[in-house]
Amino acid sequence: MNLKKIFETLRDQIEYGIDNIRASKKYLVSLSLSLVAFLILLIVLFISNSDFSVKKEANILVDDISSRKYAQAYDYYKDLEKEFSASKMNKFNNVASNKLSALVATSGDKYVTGEMSKEQYSGLINTINALEDIQIDVNQLLDISSRVEQMYIDENITYEKASSYMEVTTSLKGIYQDLDEYKNNIETIYQSREVYKQASKFQQIKKYKEAIDKYDKVVEEDKKYYNLAESRKKECIKLMYDYYISQAGNSSKKGEYEEALVYLTYLKPYYPNDEKIEKLEDEYKEKISVFTLTSDDILNLISKKSGVNREELSVISYQQTIDDKLYYYAEVVRDNKIFNEVLVEAKDKKIYSYKSEKVDYGCEYSDGYYKVDEQGNYVFAISSKDAATLVKDKLSDKHEKYNDLEMKYKSEITKYVNEDELNKLLKKNNNIYYYALVKKGWFSLTKEVYLINMYDKTIYKCIDDKISKI
Repeated sequence: MNLKKIFETLRDQIEYGIDNIRASKKYLVSLSLSLVAFLILLIVLFISNSDFSVKKEANILVDDISSRKYAQAYDYYKDLEKEFSASKMNKFNNVASNKLSALVATSGDKYVTGEMSKEQYSGLINTINALEDIQIDVNQLLDISSRVEQMYIDENITYEKASSYMEVTTSLKGIYQDLDEYKNNIETIYQSREVYKQASKFQQIKKYKEAIDKYDKVVEEDKKYYNLAESRKKECIKLMYDYYISQAGNSSKKGEYEEALVYLTYLKPYYPNDEKIEKLEDEYKEKISVFTLTSDDILNLISKKSGVNREELSVISYQQTIDDKLYYYAEVVRDNKIFNEVLVEAKDKKIYSYKSEKVDYGCEYSDGYYKVDEQGNYVFAISSKDAATLVKDKLSDKHEKYNDLEMKYKSEITKYVNEDELNKLLKKNNNIYYYALVKKGWFSLTKEVYLINMYDKTIYKCIDDKISKI
């Protein structure tokens, strides 16, 4: 065998060997790939079986909660925690959280629309809170909360419903402050509408200033009621002009000039530079300066008329309007005792002392007297001058001549009458009198005493120690 043939034979054998190796390698690779595929299939089957088991058990939990079997659901969850591995329990919690998030969203809608009671919705939330690792998707709740806010604004649900939905929903663990924006918006709108209601009530009873103050507090975010408030405010501004000017006039008639000015201040922001308002304002301010009496003013008047040092006196006073006339009532104290009760006429500064059948301070310096009857009405006595005129007219009617007529105090006429008879009359009739001394005859030697009831104008004459009505 020559060298060439040997070489060719060797080459053929090598190529054959190489082909065999190649064929074996393909088989090994194919076999390896088959084994890998088989292992992958086993893993997929294992995972699928595990996922299927988790979904099935999550559905059981959700079904129990949906059926309001809350205690059963809680116990079932606790049993799964003992049975499952940590990784499987984690998968279960993820699946259950997604399903329960959808359930909470659906239940929230049902509660808002009235298909579910608050007790049922609260029971659902409380049960989910008890499941430690369940986390509700807040994004779904944000969408519902936004719709609840809008439904309340549009008046499709009540405040009570919207507020209770937010109250229960925000009690979910993990929610924290995510829903506060909607919750606060609902509360703001509610408070704004309550203010609007108060404003409407004020407007109905003609408290226009108070109504406007309330209308100004209605928030612009609540467009419907904001526009209503603006419209009502314009109504108030229009109506308040005549009404407050009339009220100011009524207060002025009663001498309450400060109150009259208050009514005008209500008008000025809305009627600046109004000539009528400015004229009335000047008028009331002038009256305040003229008719206002301080405690010192009253003390000076009483001290001057009574002759008592003003340092010995003190007064407690306040304004009192009687028959559209302004007075100051003053309780005058001396030596820690009531010295007098007076009415001081604000304009003329006349003093009227209290004198009634039950209370008499023995005042002999006042310009007149008054009392309060059983119905609480103020009754002013006739003046001493008027009493004298009554007696003169009576004497004229009887054609009785007289030289002189003088008004006296009781202490000055007791020497001309029977004092016992006088006291009997006073006690019997329980009235208060003026006393007139009439002088007749030569040198006015004859003196007659007349008693005049200062409140009902009845006249009595003292004759021969007797007192008779004439």
